[in-house]
Formats: sequence, structure tokens, C-alpha cells
Amino acid sequence: MIRLAELTSPGAARIARDPRAVVFVPLGAVEQHGPHLPLLVDWWGAEELARRVAPHLRRAGWRPVLAPSIPYGVSTLAVGWAGTVSLSIPTLRRLIVEVVGGLASHGFRRFVLTNYQADPDHLTAIAAARRALARRRVRVLVAGFAPDAKPPTAMSNRQVQALMRSPNPGAEWHGGELETAFMLAADPELVRRRVARRLAPAWFDFRSALARGARNFRDLGPGGAGYFGWPAVARAQTGRAVMALRGRLIARELSKTLGRPPRP
Repeated sequence: MIRLAELTSPGAARIARDPRAVVFVPLGAVEQHGPHLPLLVDWWGAEELARRVAPHLRRAGWRPVLAPSIPYGVSTLAVGWAGTVSLSIPTLRRLIVEVVGGLASHGFRRFVLTNYQADPDHLTAIAAARRALARRRVRVLVAGFAPDAKPPTAMSNRQVQALMRSPNPGAEWHGGELETAFMLAADPELVRRRVARRLAPAWFDFRSALARGARNFRDLGPGGAGYFGWPAVARAQTGRAVMALRGRLIARELSKTLGRPPRP
């Protein structure tokens, strides 16, 4: 995968002229993920999605380009938890528009926002940015957690749940089995494993709470520690298998939308 930030300016200009180039812009968040996971989970998850999708698109004839991540996002649900940095919806919208618009001004034609942050306000900002860029005739797709996506999706479906160890896969979410498993695969030294093994299942009806307007993890899981699911059952092999599956499924969806790559 071509790393945009490692290119020279002339090198970037050459890639921008290639009609097969697809620029991935990972969108993350810096926010709490329970007492056992680091603040960077969503940031690393967005980058990992791009890395997992890229080989499939390359084999299909595209040239994936990884742009530097936007690590901060809208983390309304985690406001008040130490370490969380939450942008406003207008700030993230403008940031996405200016980053993507800047790259488009140099000739890049196709963009994929890889997103691992499911906060509703974060998704609202992404949707607003896409509308603004569409008015500039800039084509932007979203991979991962996407605005207005209807389940099942590549992030959560029967295939994904079949790889899980949790007896209640539908209740796994923020800081639960899958995110813990992902971090065990990505960088086990950042997981407080002794803490994770002691955590009891935290299964709340967070979807109904979100639908009722709850906008903080404390409201979604009263008395909880900011995680949803059962981190204790997470295993690194689950994280690797799930991210590989998501990569294949997302690449399949993107390929259908992008169509065949043009001739260079």
C-alpha cells in the first residue's frame, strides 16, 4: 500500500495522475474504551481496516493510497471520561472536507473514509462532509461504520458473530470482545490483560438507549465502566479473523461501487 506521507511532492503528483488511485483516509477517535483498553482503539481500527481492504483492491487493479489518519473524532458518548478528546460536529466536518478537498485539488479522484468510530454524532459529521464534497463533485465512499448503514453490515453480521466466543454476540460493542480481540492482535502490550480477565459481562440494551436519545456511555450503561460486552473472552486469533473477514467484505462492497479500474 502506498503511504502518501512518505512520498515526495513529485511522487504524489505522479500517483494523483493515475486514474487507478484510491485514497484511503482513516477516521478515528481518541476516547476511553473501558479500564482495559487504550484510548487509540478507534484510530488504529480505522487504519487496520484500510490495510485489510487494500490488498483486495490492488488485486482488482486499483492502486490504494493511505493518507495520514485523522485521529480525533466526535466522541460525544465518551465526553467526561479522562483522556477523551471530542471534536464538535462542525469541526470534524470541516476537517474532512479540507483534507479530502485539498487532495482532490491535486488530482486525486476517488476517496474512501475508513471509519471505526460508531458514535452517532461522529457519523453525522461524516454524512455532512460527504454532502459538502459531493457538491464539489468529489467522490467519497465510507468503509466501516457508515452513516445510515442498515444492518447487517461488514462490521456486524452473522459471519462476524460466528467468529466470536461471547454467548451474547448481539450485545458486544464498545470495549467488548471484538475491540479487545482486535487490540490483542494489533498490540497486546497495550491491553491490560489482567484487568480484562476480571471484567464481568456488561450487556446493556444500548441500542434502545441510543434511540431514546442517550448521549453518554454513563447513560447507556448506568453504573458501568464504559465498556459493553465481555472483554474476558477476547482472543487475538478472533481479532485477526474478524478484521480479515471485514476487509474481504468491505472490499467486495467497494469493488461493486467503484466498478472496473480505468486504464492507466
